[in-house]
Amino acid sequence: MRQWNDKYSLVRILHAIPEGESVDIFLNDVPFFNDLSFTNFSPYVYVPEGDYRITVYVTNTKENPIIDQDISVSVNDILTIALILDEDKAELLFIEEDTEIASGQNAKVRAIHLAPVSPTVNILADGEVLFSNVSYKDITEYKEVEPKVYRVDLEVAENNKLIRSNQITINENRIYSFYALGNVPNVQIIQSLDGVTFMI
Repeated sequence: MRQWNDKYSLVRILHAIPEGESVDIFLNDVPFFNDLSFTNFSPYVYVPEGDYRITVYVTNTKENPIIDQDISVSVNDILTIALILDEDKAELLFIEEDTEIASGQNAKVRAIHLAPVSPTVNILADGEVLFSNVSYKDITEYKEVEPKVYRVDLEVAENNKLIRSNQITINENRIYSFYALGNVPNVQIIQSLDGVTFMI
């Protein structure tokens, strides 16, 4: 596995605010990524260890930020920072990523519930429960799975009502996060490769 400089971490941004406008993100008043729209990720960027202020504006504006928050970046982390809603207020959610690949030819997967006006859910793979009772802002542990094409179902935990179903390809020696984004009935399952995959 390739190593990155021991004074840096890899950081990216996810826009997870349903129906939110596109945004520009600044790190210590320096542009980090522009015109990021809902369900999209910025690229991973090397960020030196230290304290920063993240400011998020509606695209092409520099007044009335929707988020203005201090963060700390450690060394050798891989981090997704999600823009989310909590009680109708925009905030940041810090999602640390695994840095160890799966054993043998397996892959690793986890689920992250970022659909704010949606019930607690189960995530199934080919009809078998992979993650159960995942509530808003929950980040599950990783599980190792066999590489193949799965039917991934998102269902209401309380009554097993199907919300969304996707065909998802899992490749060997990869690490994935399944993000539930949007609001019922328009919840999406977004499959994302975690950053360590790009270091292999």
